[in-house]
Parts: sequence; structure tokens; C-alpha cells
Amino acid sequence: MTEQGHLAERLEQLFATVRKPDGSRYTQTEVAEGTHGVLTRVYLWKLRTGRATNPGFQIIKALADFFQVDANYFTQGEVGAAGEPLARPAGRYTQAIQERAGQLDDKAQKAILELMDYLLSIQKREQSGEIKREAGL
Repeated sequence: MTEQGHLAERLEQLFATVRKPDGSRYTQTEVAEGTHGVLTRVYLWKLRTGRATNPGFQIIKALADFFQVDANYFTQGEVGAAGEPLARPAGRYTQAIQERAGQLDDKAQKAILELMDYLLSIQKREQSGEIKREAGL
């Protein structure tokens, strides 16, 4: 994979996996506005399509801050066979989940893991079209 393709693929992965609190995807306009003037919608489009290949650190940092990932996410790490990063970017609630889970005893942490496995199985089935998401969830 070329370096420009690497950045574009990583950025697309963030758009696909990091969601708004209501579960919907972020738009280019929302991301550009969320960088507080550091990034324009047009330049973001160029990054996503590989037409812009050498963004400065300020732009990488603004994107990393918006999507709540380490800036190294864009420049390091391996990509799996399906083109997905092996280390998935953190979601908006990852840190809060980690902090609270650390306060629980082993029995409660195991219960949380089982619940997460259940939710992941539902999510996978929804994404495959096997089941439809109910309204309001």
C-alpha cells in the first residue's frame, strides 16, 4: 500500500467505525467543523480520496483529536487482509468505559465482557443484514 493510500484508508476506517452518540456516521462537514478551522471540507475530501498526500502535523492532530485516536494511528501500525487496521480506533466512550471497568471487581468485569460479546454479536448480525436494527436503539 502506498503512503497516500495508507492515510486515506485509515481516515475512511475512522469515518466507518467512529460514530456519533446516536450511532450515526459523521459527515465530512461535521468533521471539518469539529476541527475548529484547522481543516476545510474540501481538504478533508482530498485526504479521504488520496488526492492530498502530505498533511501537516496540525491537520493530523486535529483529525486525531476529533476521532479520539492517537495521531500515530495515521502513520503506524499494520493493516489486515481486509484493509482494516489491526488496532481499531478508540470510540468516543472507550476511555470512560475503561475507567469505570477498572473500578469493578473480577466478577463484575466478567459480566461486562459477556455483555460486550453479546452486543458485538448483535452488531455483527446487523451489519451483515441478518437482523434489522429496531427503531430507537
